[in-house]
Amino acid sequence: MEFSMTYYKNMFVQKFNELERFYMELSNFSLIQASNPIRSLLLDSLPLVDVLNNEKQLPITYCVNGDEWHEKESGLLPVIEWKEINPGLSGNPVELKKDAFLRFKCLYFLENPYTVHDILKFYAYVRGGIHLDKGEEKYQPLREAFDAFQLNGLSSLDHSMRGIVQVIYTTLSKYKEALLAD
Repeated sequence: MEFSMTYYKNMFVQKFNELERFYMELSNFSLIQASNPIRSLLLDSLPLVDVLNNEKQLPITYCVNGDEWHEKESGLLPVIEWKEINPGLSGNPVELKKDAFLRFKCLYFLENPYTVHDILKFYAYVRGGIHLDKGEEKYQPLREAFDAFQLNGLSSLDHSMRGIVQVIYTTLSKYKEALLAD
């Protein structure tokens, strides 16, 4: 079944408005809820942003913190390291296309890297944005990482997800009018 461009534009507006509501709230629960519209906008087999940008070919980029990871001291193996993704807290912001943004490493847990895509899937499929934890083994390290470190009452994964939501919302706000234009 093929849909009209109007259908995709309406879906984009609906999902963007949901994301905006969760972005404005930025509570622990809204971080979970934000994974649902983000999935539709960026991750589905036909992501709404890609569908709307197919003919326009806008140079959509996501601005992130480009600061280098801290050097590890010899013999010191940190359990968890997270990097603030918000470019406003960076001396070196960088612009990434969608695929590079989704592969952007924002967390290391027991020396294993986790990307923006990994964090989004964790919030969507484990924390309850789309499905509540089904106990899938592939998410076990992120479950452990979620519980490993708390800062100001938030998991380090919450801090990562907050930055991810901020970057996506800021980017889509910038391109919204152009994506919806005829």
